[in-house]
Amino acid sequence: MEILEVSSKIEVEIKKADESDVAIILLLYKNPNFKGFLKPFDLELCGKKLWKWLELACNDYPIKTTFCTPESDILTLIKPMLTNKKYTMVLYSDTPLIQNNTIEEILTFVRARTANVVNLTRGFVFDTEYIKTVDKIQNNLIERFNEEDFITVYDLKQLEFVGQILRQRILDFHQKNGVLIYDTNSVFIDADVIIESGTIIEPNNIIKGKTLIGKNCKLESGNVICDSIVGENCIIKSSYVSCSKVEKNTVVEPFEKIINKI
Repeated sequence: MEILEVSSKIEVEIKKADESDVAIILLLYKNPNFKGFLKPFDLELCGKKLWKWLELACNDYPIKTTFCTPESDILTLIKPMLTNKKYTMVLYSDTPLIQNNTIEEILTFVRARTANVVNLTRGFVFDTEYIKTVDKIQNNLIERFNEEDFITVYDLKQLEFVGQILRQRILDFHQKNGVLIYDTNSVFIDADVIIESGTIIEPNNIIKGKTLIGKNCKLESGNVICDSIVGENCIIKSSYVSCSKVEKNTVVEPFEKIINKI
């Protein structure tokens, strides 16, 4: 189905239906700031589409998605999607920095205040039964949470800026888990990469997709590794590894190409 045909239709994905709240992610398209990119919500940062970062943050709740434009009326969009869940959270695909702990903080606050409408920096939380009965969003409580989480990707330059924040979060995660990274300015690691402790990563390494790097490996400068498994105690030197398995204790010499070797 072409996206231009679905501005008034709904694409739904529901998870964990026994939860007490639900999240609706608005997939923004036809944003003139993105010019040649009709579906900016499908642009990727660190290996994930923009809207998939929100899905990850909301993974404890049922999730629904619908398309919208900057001019869309929010109530018109979400009313057909409302359920019997107590609260409905509405988020936008252009805020991929939102984290799970911020979602929990927001919903804890809303439950404590029993508010009908909470206006977030970017998005809303509605009492579901209340919002079913109104034609206009009003009497809303304005509340601010972690402001970095709500930085908006409003054009391609901002996409790069937000990507840098996500990339640093990923690098921080691996460093805290015992991975030595010598130059965080030149190392790029996608969100789904797993790296075990004791591994050393020298400058100018790119690790993409669903890659697993075992314990006590050394990635010398200049590697690109995609969707691969690298066993423990390996040394890889300035090589390209894609969709392959490198057995433990292997030394990959410079300028090798290892492709589709499982």
